[in-house]
Formats: sequence, structure tokens, C-alpha cells
Amino acid sequence: MKEIEFNLLDEPWIRVRDDSCQVHEVSLTDALLHAHQYTSLSGELPTQDIVILRLMLAVLHTVFSRVDADGNAAELEDEEEAVERWTDLWELGQLPEEPIREYLEKWHERFWLFHPERPFGQVAGLAYGTQYGASKLNGEISESGNKVRLFSSYFGEEKTALSYAQAARWLLYLNAFDDTSAKPTKEGKEKSGGKLPSPGAGWLGKLGIVFTRGKNFWLFTKCWGSKIHL
Repeated sequence: MKEIEFNLLDEPWIRVRDDSCQVHEVSLTDALLHAHQYTSLSGELPTQDIVILRLMLAVLHTVFSRVDADGNAAELEDEEEAVERWTDLWELGQLPEEPIREYLEKWHERFWLFHPERPFGQVAGLAYGTQYGASKLNGEISESGNKVRLFSSYFGEEKTALSYAQAARWLLYLNAFDDTSAKPTKEGKEKSGGKLPSPGAGWLGKLGIVFTRGKNFWLFTKCWGSKIHL
């Protein structure tokens, strides 16, 4: 992949639901800064929503462990400070824009879905591994070459291709949950010297999750940030 395309901070790819129950695709930046205007995430699967939420929380925890709600540099030193800072953020009613934008702009180049050296959530130039087509990578189908679904929700060209937005969502999903049926190819085993085992379930596939929901997505992120989860 020589081209640099589809930056997750600028392009719409996260599916959200507004208060009129309409689903929209927005960028990661938009999802963070307008979380209070959306009722929830609305991906293809609830498990996909959790993966997107964890990405958003990773950004929030990174930003606000280094700066306060006003964007002033202030490293957290202990749990008491962390509780106070999260309380300040809670009382704002929405996420502060300036410190989030500043952080995302600083790392803008690391959010390209397609990049010759640093593709987001991927390993550039990987020479071996398991090869699958779109129908396997799309979690709504999850169809291997050995078993064809009788009643698939996709057909024709839609079954053999993914939009960039779909690819971004399912990429994160696979990184988090993976697939216990995935097996390394013969070529992959040879290139790795026979040391390429089945990947097994991803971390979230092993962990299991229970989560709370608020009346809007900002409350959803705040609850998780405050560790109101199991």
C-alpha cells in the first residue's frame, strides 16, 4: 500500500444515533466533541460499539491524564486528583474541545487507515498470516471460503468488498475480538519457521464486558471513565 488515504480523525466512519433515532457516520473527532448530542453509538453489532468506545476512552484518558479541563498542563499524581479532574469534566456537560483537538492534531499522521509505514491498527509490510476476503472480515457475514451462509444479509458486490468506513470499524473489531477459527496459511507457517500458532480469541473475546448506558453518549463515556462498569 503506497497511498495514504482515509484519516480516522477527518473521515466519517463511526456510526452514531441522534435524538431522532437517525444513524449517521461521523469522524473520531466529531464523535468525541459532539458526544453530548448523540444518544449512543450504533454500529453493526453491540460488540463493535464497545470497541469504538474503548478507542475513544483511550484518547480521553491520555489527554486528561496530562491536562486539566481547561487544557492547562497538569499530570495526574494520584487517585484523588483523578477523581477531582473527572468531576470537573462531568460538570461541564460536554467534553472540552481545545485540549482534545490539540492532542488529535499532534498525532494526526498516526490515524491513516492506509499508510505505507504506519497504517492504523495494522502492521505495514506483513509478509505472512491468514488471508481472508471481505465476506470473512465483515462481522455481519463472517463467512469463510469453506462455509457459505444460506441467508446472508449481503449479496453481490457488497459481499465481496468493504467501504473504507466499514473496513475501519471491522479492523478494530477483529483486533479486539479476533476469531478462534482463523488458522495460519501454509506459506505463513513456512515463512515464520513453523512458529505461527492460531491467534485464538482476542483480549475482549476473553474478557467479557458489562456496560451502562446514559441518556446521551457523553454520559456513556463519562460513566466508563468513572469506572462504573464490570
